[in-house]
Amino acid sequence: MIIKSLTSLGLYGEASLNSIELALLISDGLDVQKLIKSATVPYPENLIVALRKLVAQRNWSFAELEENTKVQQVREDISDFYSECIIDFCKNEETDCIGVDGLTVFNDPQNKCSYQLEDGRKITNNLKKTVITHFRKADLLSGGQSSPLSPPFFNFIGQTLPKPLLFIDVEAVSSIIYIGESGEIKAFDCSPGVAMIEDWTFRHANMQTDYNGKLAALGKVHSQIVNSMLKHKALHKIPPKSLDILEFSDKKEHLEGLSLEDGAATAVNFIAEAIYQSALDFLPAIPQNIFIGGEGTKNPSLLRSIKQNFAPRKVVSLTEINPRLTAVGAQTAAFNTVRRIYGLPITYPNTTGAYEPMTGGEIYEYTNHA
Repeated sequence: MIIKSLTSLGLYGEASLNSIELALLISDGLDVQKLIKSATVPYPENLIVALRKLVAQRNWSFAELEENTKVQQVREDISDFYSECIIDFCKNEETDCIGVDGLTVFNDPQNKCSYQLEDGRKITNNLKKTVITHFRKADLLSGGQSSPLSPPFFNFIGQTLPKPLLFIDVEAVSSIIYIGESGEIKAFDCSPGVAMIEDWTFRHANMQTDYNGKLAALGKVHSQIVNSMLKHKALHKIPPKSLDILEFSDKKEHLEGLSLEDGAATAVNFIAEAIYQSALDFLPAIPQNIFIGGEGTKNPSLLRSIKQNFAPRKVVSLTEINPRLTAVGAQTAAFNTVRRIYGLPITYPNTTGAYEPMTGGEIYEYTNHA
């Protein structure tokens, strides 16, 4: 196979519970020749409400998600929304390939199953173009945790940076990617992300999120609650490991009874502490070179708390490396789409625990029956 650069579109549904990311780039699956553009698109109100109800229904099983008619309707509606966003985003743009990494609402590596709110066949038919989705399935079947999927893209970003280095990716769930002096990679999901903050503000103030971190800035951190939440078993599980947005549902109950501001401040502090503690516990050492990206960087209170935890090390925004690195989730999806086409791995034993390096993504070919 001749490897050439492709114009790839990536859609990422896990940035938050309120919005998706889209990105367009040119890549050969090894390097990125150009980051063309990116965008964040909010979910329409009806989908936000439906997602919140789905998330509020805790302890789903995979079978229940597959069989529940309301869940299936949300999946269909989100697939239509994804399709509309892609069409609008790609106006006047030619694409060679399209990849969709939807919102994961259930992940059970032990039983090799994961559930994303996306219907690849429906999106393909809507777009009348071939679409790649379900990037996690092959990894799960190979004994992996299915997440994180971002290490290949972060490895590209870090090619010219001094090693060792650490990337912190704060999306709906947070993950860390460590690259050692010899280029070795270790990565894992490490804590909740913005989904915990969004859940708190929506349930207690009907707000989509803590805009600009203002609530947390006004609130008081309840350290005793943070310390209790830090005892969650998922935080102490040895990597590789993956998390989903429902993972910490039981610990969120600790926030109940706090004021809106105190709850936001305590959630922010917990997320930052959990990220730092995970780096301290599971990395060879915390490097001096630390970079942060993802939806969470839009919350100044969360960003400040993370920086305080890692001090005196300096935590630098990815946009200081390249101002176009504003949608790393979607850029990862676009990059992994090209890697899937060329059969290149997107997960590894040291990132997900897969038995061997694995490519991933189901290809939904578009067939014109006209």
